[in-house]
Amino acid sequence: MLVTIKPRSKVLKETKVNLSESSTLEQVLIEVSRNNRNISKNRLRLTYAKENKQLPILDDSYFKGLDSATTELYVKDLGPQISWRLVFVCEYIGPIIIHTLLYRLSQNQSVISKFHNSSVHRDPFLYSLIYWLNTIHYTKRVLESLFLHKFSQATMPLFNLFKNSSHYWILNGSITASYFGYGFLIGNDTLRPVYEFLHLEKVNTLVTLFLISEAWNFYIHLKLRLWGDLQKKQGNTTKRVPLNEGIFNVLVAPNYSFEVWSWIWFAFIARLNIFALIFLAVSATQMYLWAQKKNKKYNTRRAFLIPFIF
Repeated sequence: MLVTIKPRSKVLKETKVNLSESSTLEQVLIEVSRNNRNISKNRLRLTYAKENKQLPILDDSYFKGLDSATTELYVKDLGPQISWRLVFVCEYIGPIIIHTLLYRLSQNQSVISKFHNSSVHRDPFLYSLIYWLNTIHYTKRVLESLFLHKFSQATMPLFNLFKNSSHYWILNGSITASYFGYGFLIGNDTLRPVYEFLHLEKVNTLVTLFLISEAWNFYIHLKLRLWGDLQKKQGNTTKRVPLNEGIFNVLVAPNYSFEVWSWIWFAFIARLNIFALIFLAVSATQMYLWAQKKNKKYNTRRAFLIPFIF
């Protein structure tokens, strides 16, 4: 049947397409693109009206059982797009660049004499540890984004690049103040008994816990990739099915859990530097909210950070 797709953006024109039950979303978007100066199909959103709302068409199932008398389709230009993979790489490479520049700068004697906090004893070993652990984490994330992760959508609005990157470039970047002796609000004499009570007084213990959390996080990402590939092989390309085995049975989103644990150990290594704590708090809160959405979506009550407790 012949259907007119009405534009919801001034830059687009009406497009008439022949639809059938065998039509696919990609075919329709290509037809609309061809009729609109070959605009990228990734920036087009196809919708249908229902109860005065525009609902997006996300897959081919919509075209099954179409009724020519009630079918009204619309298309909107979402604006300039950027690939999800590139956004992730840009997000994670930012902290590497910022920390490297500021860490190297903090080793310059003239910079030290002018900008290092004179009330805090300079600790080159601690600053080096903060730098390398942060770099290890984000190098891992960049490599995962390039070679491990798959994305359900090809692109996102270009503006999201700046919005998403601010968390990593600015908030994580603020930790670089530690290289100049800033943010250490709790003295070593106060911290020492706390660390001894928690049996975390040895830096080797904290570094080991950090690396274990990083390794678990990578393992979870690998399991999710393999699970996604299996679902695709079985023909399930639209509905996400939760993985119900091992650690996934007790933690709703173990990739988030071990990400948070990594930053907890990092904050302890950084002597509870205020900038590391702020980054931890914001990151953990966001991942907690994402995890609870997964619990709601899958109708589960699995823990976020500590199995069976929280």
